[in-house]
Amino acid sequence: MMAGDPVMAPLISAHAAAGRRTLRRALAGLTWQRVAMVAVLCLLWALSVTTHESLVAWHEGEFLAWLVDRPGKEFASIATMALAGGAVMLVAGNLGPQAGWRRVALLASTLLFVAAPLAMALRVGYHLLAGMGSAILHPFVFFTLWERYAEMLGLFTLVAEFQRREARSIASMHRAELDRIALDREMAEARLQVLQAQIEPHFLFNTLANVRRLYQVDAATGRTMLRNLMHYLEVALPHMLQSRSTVGAELALVEAYLNVQRIRMGHRLSFCLDVPVDLRDIELPPMMLLTLVENAIKHGLNPRTEGGRLVVAARIEADRLRIDVVDDGRGFQASSGGGTGLANIRARLAAMYGGDAALRLTENQPRGVTSTLSLPLSRRPGP
Repeated sequence: MMAGDPVMAPLISAHAAAGRRTLRRALAGLTWQRVAMVAVLCLLWALSVTTHESLVAWHEGEFLAWLVDRPGKEFASIATMALAGGAVMLVAGNLGPQAGWRRVALLASTLLFVAAPLAMALRVGYHLLAGMGSAILHPFVFFTLWERYAEMLGLFTLVAEFQRREARSIASMHRAELDRIALDREMAEARLQVLQAQIEPHFLFNTLANVRRLYQVDAATGRTMLRNLMHYLEVALPHMLQSRSTVGAELALVEAYLNVQRIRMGHRLSFCLDVPVDLRDIELPPMMLLTLVENAIKHGLNPRTEGGRLVVAARIEADRLRIDVVDDGRGFQASSGGGTGLANIRARLAAMYGGDAALRLTENQPRGVTSTLSLPLSRRPGP
């Protein structure tokens, strides 16, 4: 088989990828912090083992020579065995059962019959290579070394297991918090959709009734109103399913709505949309501006025999988006700010922005109402 065999190459690549995944899983948790912790414990162990020798060397005036020679060798020996045995325990813990008595049994058997004997063998080999005598080959010494390294590696394993359990508890708490946040967001979105669906339904029926009446008395005006209504529905219907929009998109919806209303109200309605072009890509919750305009028409301008004028203006004020819907209608005697539409806007603002957004109503002089939306700036990313 050649190295470039097109049939075997994918299989070889798949086996290599599986091997890399297994290796990463086996060594999971092997961090520099844990290696440093083991090194510090080994150093303390080496110093404790050689404490008596250090006192003798101090009295004999050879402390400096002892410090250079003995603790360093002892530390290197202990650290080598601890890291080797610890690596065996790490691999067994990562590849074996992750919970329950099976994990305890695996770790205990690996500790007693693999990791501790490996550390003991390394210690014996170190003594023999260093020419420190063959007394270490005595069975009692074997048992003593095996017992010592089983205790040492058992202590390391217990510490690692406690750390692992704590990390899993923290991860579980973190996942639970993320799930709670996601659930809260879904519930908020569901509430917003319910609130958003409570848009004034009478507009559509009233407009269709006006279209029918106009076709009986003025067919041309009826066709214009029907055309404007169709344009309004083309703009409005997609908004019903959206949770995000922009100032520009909402302004187009408002303009289509006002064109329909101007046919119905005739010279009684005039309007002005004063919104700079550079503000039209700023995010604005859907249908919110339309609700304010509907409220101004229904409660402010329509009840007046002579109608009135409506202005929609937007600007940046103190790093916030401010939108004013100004009318010169009947004012607070007919629009006190307690209607369903305005209550829905306030509920949606609270759900979406908390206390960082507001709707305020102020009375104009000599008459009319100004509805002001104040929102944090957020530009919708481009396609």
